[in-house]
Amino acid sequence: MDSLIAAAARALAAGDALGALKRVALRDDPPALALRGIAMAQLGEYPRARCVVAEAEVALEPYRQRMRLGRRTARTFPLPPPPA
Repeated sequence: MDSLIAAAARALAAGDALGALKRVALRDDPPALALRGIAMAQLGEYPRARCVVAEAEVALEPYRQRMRLGRRTARTFPLPPPPA
């Protein structure tokens, strides 16, 4: 986790939604979109926050697919037992 995401998360936890938005407003990576949606929801912008969270979910989908593929591959091709 990079420092701006961590700082934005700390600001949200402290109730400083505007401080969190300042840190992630111009970013479009999935964690930043999710934090932006949470901050907007705290500010009362629920309809717009839902759109931002939906963007984050769409952006996260390729990562979820890769994780599912990795799990499936791990079950199909198990690791050999450790040497004795």
